[in-house]
Amino acid sequence: MTKTEEVEKLRHLKKLGDMVYGCIACGDCRTAVRYTVGRYKVCPVLEHTAGFEPFFARGKMQIIRGLLEGKLQPSQELANVIYQCTTCGDCHATCHQSMDPDISLSIGRYLDHTKIYEALRADLVDAGYGPMPRHREILEWCEKEHNPYMELHENRVAWIPEGVELPSRGELAFFMGCTEPYRQPELIQRIVKLLLSAGVTPAVIHPEEYCCGSVALRTGMYDLAEELALHNIKAFQDAGAKEVVVHCAGCYRTLKKDYPEIYGKELPFKVVHITEILDRLLKEERLKLREDFKGKKLTYHDPCHIGRHCDFYEPPREIIKKLLGVEFVEMNRNRTASWCCGAGGGLKSGFPDLAEKIARVRVGDAKEVGADYIVTVCPFCENNLRSLSEKEGIPVLDIVDLFEI
Repeated sequence: MTKTEEVEKLRHLKKLGDMVYGCIACGDCRTAVRYTVGRYKVCPVLEHTAGFEPFFARGKMQIIRGLLEGKLQPSQELANVIYQCTTCGDCHATCHQSMDPDISLSIGRYLDHTKIYEALRADLVDAGYGPMPRHREILEWCEKEHNPYMELHENRVAWIPEGVELPSRGELAFFMGCTEPYRQPELIQRIVKLLLSAGVTPAVIHPEEYCCGSVALRTGMYDLAEELALHNIKAFQDAGAKEVVVHCAGCYRTLKKDYPEIYGKELPFKVVHITEILDRLLKEERLKLREDFKGKKLTYHDPCHIGRHCDFYEPPREIIKKLLGVEFVEMNRNRTASWCCGAGGGLKSGFPDLAEKIARVRVGDAKEVGADYIVTVCPFCENNLRSLSEKEGIPVLDIVDLFEI
């Protein structure tokens, strides 16, 4: 099949045509304000670009209709706009949202905006216009060394402390991901130390664990994402894993939501977030929370991948609220209305300046409610918020930082 034939096919978008035509172009995804449900604006990219239609959901949907109807053709100019999106899903959460928190209209649930944007990116890749140059570089390395950080695959376990031995097989396996082993080794060390101190020894499937494929999925490299996913599923199955524990929000979303779709059936193991494991160990009194946050105000930032994408909101909050002498304060935009940190969907690597502008707004949300610390469960959010938040004197913590070792 020639490239022209592939472009004309738009194979990924056509599968979602019914969704696309479910959009009635009402425009709530532009500036919706729903005070009773804590919604103040919708699209972080719209707020920091020229503000034209293609930079928010309604415009993207009209462009996609034009492509499907043959009125528009894929182009590099189009790709440059479409990749300026964090795929945060706030437009999906807003779609047909009522002022009443107990009312959710059906079309909003049916129309999966993020899935549509990712399909558009995949078709742009087929047409030769995507992903962005920096994405291409890191994904080429992902094919070569199974991580997007230009690191050697053999160094994925370089973080394991000397003298600590972790099995390569077991019913409870820990999915390391890429960001923490290569860029935040102190975080992954803390996670494993906490588990070991509670008498839990997780298996680490090395060298068989590869990148989860999130970066490939979000930027439209579906073939690579499928290859990585199927490899990892088989690797964990071969290792006897019954439960796979994940920390990174992007990895969690990919394993929990994307892998079953790629695999075509239920996974042969259960995917759980580290927060669930830590909370269970806390209730069993096998772990303790730190007591040096007394008198401080802590807020929680919902990562888009684990929050809106997976409806995972309460477990981290429950842990924070158990800290002695701590006041938990919600930012005005939280849960389904949480403001994106700006790092998702390949935006941080493709358009770093735009990602920083969005992060500055989110730090402002924490400052507005007088928070002393921002807590989250996503290494991407932590990295993008930290440099700006520290200037405001509001350190960013991971949920695991709240525990004693």
